[in-house]
Amino acid sequence: MRSLLRRAVWQINAIRHRDPLSPAVFARLFGARRRRPWDPTVRPRRIVVLRSDEIGDTSTTLALFAAIRAHWPEATVHFVLKPGPATMFHATPTVDRVIEWMPVTEGSALKRQILTARQGLRRFGLRGYDLAILPRWDFDDTPVRYLAVASRARSVVGFAPVPEREPEWFGPQDKLLTDVISRGTTPRLTVGQLRRVAEYLGLPWEDHRLPPVGRGLFDDADLRAATAKASLGDTDGIVVGLGIGARDAKRQWPVEDLAEVMQNLAAERPVAVQILGGGVDTARARELVSLLEARGIRAVDLAGKLSLSESAAAISRCDVFLGNDSGLQHISSSLEVPTVVVTCHPASGSPWSDNAPERFGPWSARSAMLQPSHPADGCVDECVAREPHCIRAVRPDEVTAAVEGLLREPTD
Repeated sequence: MRSLLRRAVWQINAIRHRDPLSPAVFARLFGARRRRPWDPTVRPRRIVVLRSDEIGDTSTTLALFAAIRAHWPEATVHFVLKPGPATMFHATPTVDRVIEWMPVTEGSALKRQILTARQGLRRFGLRGYDLAILPRWDFDDTPVRYLAVASRARSVVGFAPVPEREPEWFGPQDKLLTDVISRGTTPRLTVGQLRRVAEYLGLPWEDHRLPPVGRGLFDDADLRAATAKASLGDTDGIVVGLGIGARDAKRQWPVEDLAEVMQNLAAERPVAVQILGGGVDTARARELVSLLEARGIRAVDLAGKLSLSESAAAISRCDVFLGNDSGLQHISSSLEVPTVVVTCHPASGSPWSDNAPERFGPWSARSAMLQPSHPADGCVDECVAREPHCIRAVRPDEVTAAVEGLLREPTD
């Protein structure tokens, strides 16, 4: 009794001083009544998958959904993700419900915990789930593991946390999980990490290429809209999608080099170009259009003019996609479009970097990655510049050869 009283007093003092609840206490207060480790022999009826990622990593989850739906076809599957990426899953047949979520980022640690629990109640109700899956392998600076507990899932499965890169107030988050998947010692593509999740759950890994899982990112209306906005009509040659944007400027290959590659390709056959990107890429898109038109190459500027689903539909119409390390290259990979990516990460750099192609490269069957052989001055294990720096060492003739190589490869 005295021990119980001391714990109660400690919790009251914690609330009074706005110290966060320990993960174990949070799980007891807001989690399922009977939490238990995952049993691979169980056939779950209700599943929730939670991601705090942006467009690229989120789109790779389609491969995991394919495995879930193939093995547990009767299960109800919900997908929790941020509002931006959520828009491209409106037509995904392997997901029954898309739930938008924005992490609480203001207030004391305790307030954020309580508000996250309230978010869980509002989004999930009291029914709960048989299984909550947290597919993100990397560190996570959002309270998404707390949200997974608040979903009242009996089993919460995810990769081991990375405490040295996550907010201190999160505490020992392994206590939030019923099952902790080892992070491993070998860098893998995001899709490779998803396969590890599936194997842990006892799911056979499905071929996500036939048909391409990315087809679930758009419907017929998105395809009609993308086709109308592109206004390409019939083309005698090839259609090339150019993804000119990237989250960081250092990842953006110069538009002058992209124009030179298109000129090289156009020397062999007619080329029509779809320029793809977000609203922040409009100035570079206009510059690229001018460069291409000066070379007599037909180009349509779609930057900032398409939704994510319409962008996926536009990419599906391409014979090849060429772009930076960005969300669009992952969408292209999910559609099994031949994909060429130019990255700023040097070949001699760390394979664990947040820019490393060993982790974030293209994953379509026909793909190529171009990178500088060595870091530029001032960089060592990765490019640390704010502007295009190491990436400038990638030559247009190298990229042209990579694109031509993919175009020559036979299709299945």
